[in-house]
Amino acid sequence: MKRPNKMFAAFLSAVLCMAMLGGCAERTDEAESKAESTVSVTAESTQSITANSDNISIPGYEALEFTAGETEQPSRFYNPEENACIFRLTLSIDGETLWESEDIAPGEKLSSMTLTRPLDAGEYNAKLKYDCFTLQDKTPLNGAEIELAINVK
Repeated sequence: MKRPNKMFAAFLSAVLCMAMLGGCAERTDEAESKAESTVSVTAESTQSITANSDNISIPGYEALEFTAGETEQPSRFYNPEENACIFRLTLSIDGETLWESEDIAPGEKLSSMTLTRPLDAGEYNAKLKYDCFTLQDKTPLNGAEIELAINVK
C-alpha cells in the first residue's frame, strides 16, 4: 500500500471513530419496533468518505445484539441508496471472520446473516469491515473498518 493510502486510511479511521463517539444519532421509535428480533443497532451514524472523487456513505454501528447459541441472526446492514458502489461486509472478532456478505447493491438491505459459529452469551469487541467496489466492473474503492460491540444474550 502506498504511503498516501495509509495516511488516508488512518485519517478515515479517526474521522469515523470521532463521529461514532460524538455524533451518533439515536434510533427512532419506529426503527426500534422493527428491531424486535434479536439484532438491534443501539446507535447508528452515516459518514461520507471520498473514493475516486465520488462520495460513499458508510453506515456506522455502535453495537449489535445477537441471540446466544444460534448461527442465524437478523441483520440491519444496508447500502445507502445514494451510493454508486457495491458493499461487501465482513464481521470479525479477534481476527476470526464470523460472517461475510455477498455483494450489496445501493438501496439493498440484508434481513439476516448466518454466522460461521454460534456465540456464547457475553459482550465481544468486533470489527465490521466495508469493502467498496464500482458498479461497472467491481474495481476496488476505498473502504472502512468500524469497531463495535456485539452483545450476546
